[in-house]
Amino acid sequence: MHVTVSCKHLELSANQRALVEQKIAKLGRIVEGMERAEAHFTEERNPRISAPQVCEVTMEGHGQRIVATGAAGDAVAAVDVAVEKLEHQLLSLKSRLMARRTGKAHKEASPTS
Repeated sequence: MHVTVSCKHLELSANQRALVEQKIAKLGRIVEGMERAEAHFTEERNPRISAPQVCEVTMEGHGQRIVATGAAGDAVAAVDVAVEKLEHQLLSLKSRLMARRTGKAHKEASPTS
């Protein structure tokens, strides 16, 4: 899986970038065929916002696009929140793809006589 990390209004160290890429790449194992992932980091400048670091992760593959956003006090924690949401969405996608492959969704939808 190809992972791209970009930042706006903040800087990530090389170690943080590597950690982000590693965490997102692990999600590619859940559903085979996810080709690309993009992580965008922004920092909210409003002092009233308690979680100024925002991470938005977009994954594409299988004709699907999955987006999750996480916010926290620091960038690594924001990634953890977004990865948790993505994991849930990917597991749901995997179950739908497996149901489509095995034909269970079609059998359940058809009326029985």
